[in-house]
Amino acid sequence: MMTLREELKSCQRLVIKVGSNVVIKPDGRCDTRSLRILVEDIITLQESGIEVILVSSGSVSLGKTYLKEHTPRNGRVDLQQSASSIGQPILINIYSRLFEENQGICSQILLTHDDFRNRKRFLHVKQTIDVLLKNNIVPILNENDSIAYSKNTVGDNDHLAAQTAQMVNADALLVITSARGLYDKDPSEPDAKFMKQVPFGYDLEGIDTSKKTSFGRGGMGSKIHAINKVTPLGIKAILSSKDEERFVLNPLTKDIGTFFSPKNHYDPELKKAWLLSTKKPNCIVEVDEGAFFALKKGKSLFAKGILSVSGSFYKGDSVDICHDGEIFASGICEYDSKEIKKIKRHHSDDIEDILGFRTSPEVILTNNLVINEDIKDESIS
Repeated sequence: MMTLREELKSCQRLVIKVGSNVVIKPDGRCDTRSLRILVEDIITLQESGIEVILVSSGSVSLGKTYLKEHTPRNGRVDLQQSASSIGQPILINIYSRLFEENQGICSQILLTHDDFRNRKRFLHVKQTIDVLLKNNIVPILNENDSIAYSKNTVGDNDHLAAQTAQMVNADALLVITSARGLYDKDPSEPDAKFMKQVPFGYDLEGIDTSKKTSFGRGGMGSKIHAINKVTPLGIKAILSSKDEERFVLNPLTKDIGTFFSPKNHYDPELKKAWLLSTKKPNCIVEVDEGAFFALKKGKSLFAKGILSVSGSFYKGDSVDICHDGEIFASGICEYDSKEIKKIKRHHSDDIEDILGFRTSPEVILTNNLVINEDIKDESIS
């Protein structure tokens, strides 16, 4: 009988994310051996009463090997889309066969950022996954790269896994990558130290996470950013290596990988938890002191109080809000980044003259805003 490690004793619902380097061999072919281990481990988890949702990369890398002529250069959207449209059916067919060999069933769900930022679509996807899990079927999720573009992309599957973990009220997120876990610096450096556990709120700013693998879009920085989305919601996370013999079961049952402790006492059912987990990466609105104190008191954000905008985002996206370089809140924007740059520091009455329209007098409405609890609890001087 499988026994979970002490930190995961109460885990009943788990999201597993595997990167392209787990799914694809260096020659671009599917690593069926790794996938067989993955599926067998998932079946073992199911037999122990744990519900599993799998977020799997690999379709784009797999599809690229079939594009012999007229291949778009790397980085182009049409390469991403065409390769994904080839790789997705091949990959899900392999998964389906492996699950059937182990008397299991899987399903496929392809998502874009719109499925998370639109509350109705978000709830429909959540309901679908709940039905599948109740029927002992493993949902396999991936970003729908064949139609995704800059406006509706989630970013990468690390962030898709984080958003999925919140959506399904998961107890834990397991991210499988090429690294043993998290180090305090580039692991290739001789004095790099392995971090077995990261307490909630630990400052990771000084750690170099820029290194990427040869496959996929995300690197260690993307994984840490994604994990930092779920731990404030009370979800535990583990970062572990694909080189473990049982690379799913081992980090769940043994003291290996890096364990990220979550914040306690957070209700994941709240709309604001959904808002937090769907933030667009590296998108920030900087506000002045007046707006900072107004937002802490529960007011909406107006253009007049905005100093600057970083990153590219669209109306309906959730972004970070900061003051003096410190992120203190998140919220859903009524305007896109280009529009906010034009109307910042202006009165709401001037928005229509500047843009030619006015969606709302507020840039972020108070009911679409969540303040960091530690900031909120501080006394206002």
